[in-house]
Amino acid sequence: MPKTAAERMQAIETRKKPCDEKAKLWIQDDWSLREVWKVPVDALVLNVDNRRFAAERLWAQEQLGRSLDPENYPDDEFCIESLLLDKSHRIEHGQIVGTSSKDYESLKNDWERRGQETPFWIRPDGTVRNGNRRLAMIKRIQRLGGDSGLTWVDAVILDPKEIDEAALLEMEQREQLTENFKVRYNDIDYLLALREAAQIREIDWFDRDSIDGVAGKLQTTVEKSRSEVVRDLYAVKYMDFFLEDSNHPGEYHRLLHTLEIFRDIGRMMMKVEPDYPDDFDRVLQVLFAGVRAGKKYEDIRQVRQMFRKDRSQFDRLAGDISDAETRIQPNDRPTLASPTQTSSDDSDEEEDGVEDSGASVTDYPPAIGRTIDIAIDRYQTSRQRDVLKTVREVVNRLESLAEGGRLTSALTDPGEGEAVRDALTEIVEWADEHRRLLDDEG
Repeated sequence: MPKTAAERMQAIETRKKPCDEKAKLWIQDDWSLREVWKVPVDALVLNVDNRRFAAERLWAQEQLGRSLDPENYPDDEFCIESLLLDKSHRIEHGQIVGTSSKDYESLKNDWERRGQETPFWIRPDGTVRNGNRRLAMIKRIQRLGGDSGLTWVDAVILDPKEIDEAALLEMEQREQLTENFKVRYNDIDYLLALREAAQIREIDWFDRDSIDGVAGKLQTTVEKSRSEVVRDLYAVKYMDFFLEDSNHPGEYHRLLHTLEIFRDIGRMMMKVEPDYPDDFDRVLQVLFAGVRAGKKYEDIRQVRQMFRKDRSQFDRLAGDISDAETRIQPNDRPTLASPTQTSSDDSDEEEDGVEDSGASVTDYPPAIGRTIDIAIDRYQTSRQRDVLKTVREVVNRLESLAEGGRLTSALTDPGEGEAVRDALTEIVEWADEHRRLLDDEG
């Protein structure tokens, strides 16, 4: 296989064969017919800067302690293959490996049944710009089975003198961000691709009209409604805010599988920014505390509902979180961790984000997570109109605490015994205060 860009370029130029067909591509706001060539697979190279696994690449490079560089480190091509085709990525023997995904099996089966449907897009040096998953699949099959029937593929060669990086990026985004017949972008990778597209269009993240205007320009690219794109742009905005607040700007791999969480944060802050500017900082503190405490997106939605429908309970939660975070000592500041393994979630879940959970944060006080849980439970109970059901739930919980000596053991716990005693005292005082209700009935 040619190893350098110059060698690959020479191999493609001298070995390519015409296909006698053309591909219709949308280039710079117009359709264009492009020559399709048969090119040798051994002259093609996977694009290490592929936006489909941008966050995973950052994770892999942190795990390896260096940048992925398949041209100088041939084994890195296997790492890129795994990022494109597998799930549950981890480090083994200095390489990124994973478990074969359903998407890879589907891609392989479809290729075996129907062959190549659309041509790759490549640069003259063999770098694949659209078709990396298919190339990774072919290279894996060749390596594992030596299939000689996969030595040539159809490709459109895009000369950078004619189509610069900005134009090619827009082509890639239009082709890859749409979901028709393609594997979806993994959560954060989709937001990063959207962020890059917005930056190219000179978005002003602090101007609502600018965000709305850019969303209008991008909605046809990503095949979503304007409101959906606005929602996702706000998710991007507050993802960046969170990373900056955590002293990890740009380290998006630390937020893998949090798409729905930041969508909900974005939804809430879209309302807070114009209508409740005085509450901006405290609302953001509560939401970010939820992320750091590992709360799922359902919890973030409950906090959002609490803010809208029961401000007194939200204010109580905000005060408790502020007090708890104030007590964190400077030397014990929580750290936003990088996962040692990417999620095992398949990209073919029925609903985006069903497994979303908060970021992994070390040294964040567990008491804050419990405070959020208690506040959500209190809010949900306050919305419960069935009094009998609520009373029975209280009785059930108290009875379960008495079983097996759980309550007795908790009262003597050196860490939380005093807090348990205080809570139990509240229950007894509440019962004494409301005992008259039974007396009145008598």
